[in-house]
Amino acid sequence: MLKIMVCSVHFGAGHTAHLSAYQKMLKECGFDVALYLSDQYMKLFHNMQGQVFFNLQDAVAFHPDIILIWNTGFENINVIKAFKKIHSLIVYVLHEPFMGITNLAKEKGYILKGTAAMLLNYWICMKSDKVILCSHYAEQNCKKYMCNAYKKSVLFPLIYSDEILKNYDRKYFSKIGGFGFAHGSEQFLAFVKNSYKRNNISFQIVTRANIDDRLKHPIFQKMIKMGRLIVQQGRPLTEEEMNHAYRISICTWNGYLRSTQSGVLANSFMQGTPVVATHLGSFDEYVKDGYNGAFIDNFTYESIFHAYQQIVSNIDAISSNCRDTFLNNFYYKNQEERFKDIVKEIIG
Repeated sequence: MLKIMVCSVHFGAGHTAHLSAYQKMLKECGFDVALYLSDQYMKLFHNMQGQVFFNLQDAVAFHPDIILIWNTGFENINVIKAFKKIHSLIVYVLHEPFMGITNLAKEKGYILKGTAAMLLNYWICMKSDKVILCSHYAEQNCKKYMCNAYKKSVLFPLIYSDEILKNYDRKYFSKIGGFGFAHGSEQFLAFVKNSYKRNNISFQIVTRANIDDRLKHPIFQKMIKMGRLIVQQGRPLTEEEMNHAYRISICTWNGYLRSTQSGVLANSFMQGTPVVATHLGSFDEYVKDGYNGAFIDNFTYESIFHAYQQIVSNIDAISSNCRDTFLNNFYYKNQEERFKDIVKEIIG
């Protein structure tokens, strides 16, 4: 039986759902599966099943034929060196290929971090036997800026388990996940503030970042006190907590300024929750205006409010379309045959 290890030694709270889905998919495909993770994932995985390792020595002893590496981090250097010695095939899930210096320069303070990630990604891709890209937009960037990685790449989507629970009361226009420039967070907050006297929309913010300093304005404090703005912040949330946040949302914010593909988009669709999105990254591959979400062309109050109304006015049909989009594109069970073909290609 072919042994495959899923590895994420650089902790990323947003990757928990992917790792879990890969574990389930590989097991159902008939492979002998193990996880090799940062121990920080223990607080998020409540029901770890199968073989799970938290140190390199035990992971190497599993002796996988293939190791799938998730999440950019310098920790991956020692991992790759160790598994190369035992002749494991290295497959790297390249979540965000380099998008060009112009995109890096958009975000103050990110250019150094982004450059380091770019160089690290180049090295990991060079050492990998196969590179997985998760959208056509990622393929385009990889082909343009990382041609050697592109030559060994395959297309395979972000995958998830199906954690749908129905009959939840949808109340909020939600901002879920990362909170910063790339995710259009200030634009979302500006709309929240402008909504205080202009509409009756209720809002939810769910993020592991601490955003107390962003919420000091008296309007935000009044809205929190009134229950029109609820905030969960300051710690990574479990899959169950994240899923609940999506389930009680009328729609979620994908009004991003920089992105390749979005886990928020797929998680929203899983729960039948539409998105408000910009024409950015791979969003145009999955979002259809008025079908499973609404696009905004700018960040004016009028544009965002119109998108929200467009969704609310047809929420039942749009919610059903979101579910169809999730099942067709992101549900791991519907991608198993494709992944079996990729494994055959990897092992030759």
